[in-house]
Amino acid sequence: MEKEKLIPRAFFVTSGVGMDFEQAIAFDLALRDAGISECNLVEVSSILPAKAEEIERSAVMLTPGEITFCVMSRADGNSGEVIGAGIGYGRIGRENENGFGIICEHHGHYSREFLVAKISEKLYKMAETRIHDMKIEGKKLEVKSVEVEVGKFGSAVVALVFVF
Repeated sequence: MEKEKLIPRAFFVTSGVGMDFEQAIAFDLALRDAGISECNLVEVSSILPAKAEEIERSAVMLTPGEITFCVMSRADGNSGEVIGAGIGYGRIGRENENGFGIICEHHGHYSREFLVAKISEKLYKMAETRIHDMKIEGKKLEVKSVEVEVGKFGSAVVALVFVF
């Protein structure tokens, strides 16, 4: 008997920012802003399943306490610092092959422009190491970058969340 495999049928991308006088609360507010604060998040690595379809966050009903698998990018910072988080993803292979995809993230004290460039660079490197001379089809990026409010802590979160 073959073991049943846990393969997502869909995914969505979401993001949020939170600011508060405590870092843990800032992170919780960022998750709330992203619509995933009531989940038990389990971070996974960087492969987008071949048949997983991208859907809107609003199309998914998450149950409080649900174990939720995601690729997450998170940046935390102090008063006055710029923080940014982002995720890039796309399919590798030829357009009509419904190939698997790759996901990468980057985060830190970076501007939106830096994150977009860095994530794009990482995606192409990841694709090249898997299949030489293959293109990334339908590349998409989600990036959040903000300056933390004076006197507060900040958190920026971007997550690609798998749906089963």
